[in-house]
Amino acid sequence: MASQGDCSRSILTRKIEDFLSQGKSKFYLRDITEATHIPLGEIEDFLLPLLRENEIEGSLEVRCPNCGADMGSFKKYPEIPKEIYCELCGTASPIEDELLEVVLEVKGKFFRIQKGFS
Repeated sequence: MASQGDCSRSILTRKIEDFLSQGKSKFYLRDITEATHIPLGEIEDFLLPLLRENEIEGSLEVRCPNCGADMGSFKKYPEIPKEIYCELCGTASPIEDELLEVVLEVKGKFFRIQKGFS
């Protein structure tokens, strides 16, 4: 009998393979959580080893709180400026965690060679 962790890994693997089959090698963590309804902790347990092995690369995307414009992507949290200014709508705002989107990009071959995995 498969454990819940094995079931979650299978669902997450299929969802990422689905993104890749649609030509999307980049996707938001939010998209995975909404599509799979798997708790964030289980998703993190699945993704962290892949991030360490450079199969997936992560970044933080900053969005304008007023108009939602992309204000830049950063590899590490300390690289994010303390305040942003949106050229599109003129909004100046301190950075808050709610303005950040976790972006994941498949870099390695894990998902491309695991076709029979389920």
